[in-house]
Amino acid sequence: MNKRFKTITIMAVSGLILGSIATSCQSDPNSPGVEYMPDMYRSPAIEAYVDYGLVKERIVDSLKRDNPSLVPPNGTVPYSANILNDITYEHGAPFGFDVSHGLYGFDFDSTGYDDAASDVNPIAYSESVKKEGKVLYGQFCIHCHGAKGDGQGSVVTNSNGAYPPPPAYGKQLKDKPAGQIFYSMTYGKGLMGSHASQLTKEERWKVVYHVQILQGKDPAAVVVDSVATTVVVEELKIVEGH
Repeated sequence: MNKRFKTITIMAVSGLILGSIATSCQSDPNSPGVEYMPDMYRSPAIEAYVDYGLVKERIVDSLKRDNPSLVPPNGTVPYSANILNDITYEHGAPFGFDVSHGLYGFDFDSTGYDDAASDVNPIAYSESVKKEGKVLYGQFCIHCHGAKGDGQGSVVTNSNGAYPPPPAYGKQLKDKPAGQIFYSMTYGKGLMGSHASQLTKEERWKVVYHVQILQGKDPAAVVVDSVATTVVVEELKIVEGH
């Protein structure tokens, strides 16, 4: 029994010595030593900005390939499932909103809000759009503006007067045009911050329809007569396969 134990002990110690010798013979001082199951931490999938000609500190010409994340050529148009979200918004944020609303890196425009009044909703109104707008309003707006758009959301009613109610859609804002509603969601207004990072352009325009309903308007009666808007709508139909 003692001989068997001694034999096992000697084999174990010898294995440890050989292992330490093998790992200490690496020429690179930063090398972790012998790699056990390297596929576990060296991804075989294509990754951005990786030189695939470099494998374990060796250049392998047969594995070199073009970088999969090259910058697109100048003048090209990025592909999108919805071209509306890729179109640059032509109206800049109000001056001073970089400080008051944290809009750093944005373009600023002294007449953007006024100019936005003539913008027309590029999304064709439908029952599905109506439902989506209501759902999005319930997720991002109802907490302050309330289900009826009367400014009596839970943030206001549960604050014991700490947060004043926003203007009611059916009263103070009943004549607010669609373009300015979209503008306010994009850059913020008063105490409200920008919702451009939470909602895409398409989603914001859908919310505009619900806000118009809360204003007492019938979005279905809005006539889309803007040339620019018509172009956007037609492009959307092409991209979506309609």
